[in-house]
Amino acid sequence: MGMQKAVIRQFRFLRVITYFFKRQCNCDTDGLRLERENPAPQPVLKTPDQCLSFMWEPNKYRLTQLNPWNIVLIYLVLGFLWILFSDRLLEQLIDDPATLTQFQTYKGWFYVLVTSLLLLLLLMRYSARITHMRSDFLDRLDLYRSLLEQGNQVVLQVDDSQDFSYSNAAVKDILGYDEDEFRCMGDYESIVHQDDRDRFKDIRTVCDAGIRNNEPVKQQVRLRHKNGAWRWYQMILTDKRGFEHIDSRLLLIRDIHEETSMYERLRESQIRFEHLFQEAPVGYHSFGGDFTIIDINKSELNLLGCSREAVVGKKTWADLIVPDDLPTFEQHKKDLLEKGYVENLQYTIVREDGTRRSVILNARAFFDDQDRLLYTLGNVVDMTEQIRAQEEIRELNISLEKKVIERTRDLEMANRELESFAYSVSHDLRAPLRGIDGFSQALADKYAEKLDQRGLQYLDRVCKASQRMGMLIDDLLSLSRITRSELEYEQVDLGAVSREILETLKDREPDRQVDFDVSGDLVVTGDARLLRILMQNLLDNAWKYTSTRDRARIVVDSAEIDGRKTMFVRDNGVGFNMKYHDKLFVPFQRLHSQDDFPGTGIGLATVQRIIGRHGGTIRADSKENEGSVFYLFLPDKSV
Repeated sequence: MGMQKAVIRQFRFLRVITYFFKRQCNCDTDGLRLERENPAPQPVLKTPDQCLSFMWEPNKYRLTQLNPWNIVLIYLVLGFLWILFSDRLLEQLIDDPATLTQFQTYKGWFYVLVTSLLLLLLLMRYSARITHMRSDFLDRLDLYRSLLEQGNQVVLQVDDSQDFSYSNAAVKDILGYDEDEFRCMGDYESIVHQDDRDRFKDIRTVCDAGIRNNEPVKQQVRLRHKNGAWRWYQMILTDKRGFEHIDSRLLLIRDIHEETSMYERLRESQIRFEHLFQEAPVGYHSFGGDFTIIDINKSELNLLGCSREAVVGKKTWADLIVPDDLPTFEQHKKDLLEKGYVENLQYTIVREDGTRRSVILNARAFFDDQDRLLYTLGNVVDMTEQIRAQEEIRELNISLEKKVIERTRDLEMANRELESFAYSVSHDLRAPLRGIDGFSQALADKYAEKLDQRGLQYLDRVCKASQRMGMLIDDLLSLSRITRSELEYEQVDLGAVSREILETLKDREPDRQVDFDVSGDLVVTGDARLLRILMQNLLDNAWKYTSTRDRARIVVDSAEIDGRKTMFVRDNGVGFNMKYHDKLFVPFQRLHSQDDFPGTGIGLATVQRIIGRHGGTIRADSKENEGSVFYLFLPDKSV
């Protein structure tokens, strides 16, 4: 009974040892299985520095679960326990020495078989783990090489002799040199801009084999591309010597020419903007979210008459305007926050010396994503002088209006006097002239036989003088009516009017040989009655001054002169001397004698008066004994 209890206790102890060993094996096996089924996610490596750190990560592949000393310890413990307890158990169970020896032999072979199987299992697990580690390492190495070769920056490996033992393919794309050509280049300073060689020497100094620097060294230098162009590059030197058996450094070169050029352009633009902002002839300012002045230019400071320190960060717009404008400012501020801008706001500001200026304010607001006010930009224009000038103009206009009223009253009075004079001329002067002409004609009819030849001549001259006086009175009255009459605009065909007038003249003197040509675009806009009088006077002159020609010619036509449609009346008459052209349109001024060409000297003055009332111009060109041309321009006015 005692021996049976001892055997039971030994079996229980062996079960505990077996369970412990099995637990160890299952843990290792399960751990390996889980690691294979759920491998660790691969990190995202963007730069060569990250790749290097990843490759050089310490203790990444330490085999903590396959320590040989653990295996030896387990083997010794299990072997000792097996030998100790198995021999005792057999001695208690078997009394026969031969049988005992045979069972001990079987026990030994059984122990060898079991331990061999366990060792085989452990070695297979170890081999699988090593294979997995090697495959993972090669994959990561391929990733690293791919990143180096396909990256957008040059990667150079610098050894202790300051030679480049490795360079990636980006050397060709970024610097233009082949890999071997660049690595074999002796004098690298020859491709460094002379102004940047001091910064390049900092890189060379750090490359000294005796210096250790765990912090990356960064410099920006200009290097000459193989095509001869100078470009900006950033050089980064990383020193990893002494870490995980690494005995070299990495030099990274990145093309930053476009970024640097953009930065330079941005800086130049900022300088120009700052210059324009400060030197602008109008005031510019910027308000913060609380409407405090955060920036202001020189023009507005001069307008306010104070220094920058006195207003920036200390005053708001409400502090600068008169108290009467504060309610208006509050309303304008609400409009600015609602609409985002305000325009042409009138304020009166108080300068530092107490004087006041009238200004116009324009402002625009800028908000963040939550519609909170960030700042405002505004400009201020000093309108004091303009407002003063407008006030003076307004007062001057009032004065001018008074003068116009007075002059209009005087003109109306003069017109009434002129009408009275015209009435007197028309009635009071005509009666004596009619009497002189009538009595002279009666004297010639009844007493002709009592007068000698000289007396009859005197009497004839009296009759003609009275008739000429009557014609002069008629022309004066006509000129007076032209000045006072109201214009009624309509389209008038001066060609048709000219043909009608020339036909009438030809019927009056059918024996004359006169050729007339009326053509071209002669339709104008104006007063039909006055324009008929105008053409009547011009054609009467042309008819009169061609009377000495055997075959006269009168032309009425139009032409494009100085970009304007201009009408003209040409004749081949006696013409006139151009040195007297300034007297041509003056009333009662004649360039020919009364005996040769009778007239009153009012016709061309009437023509000029009509042209002037239509806003046009008239000029003449002539040569003596060759003829004259009168050019007329009438502006195109709507009916």
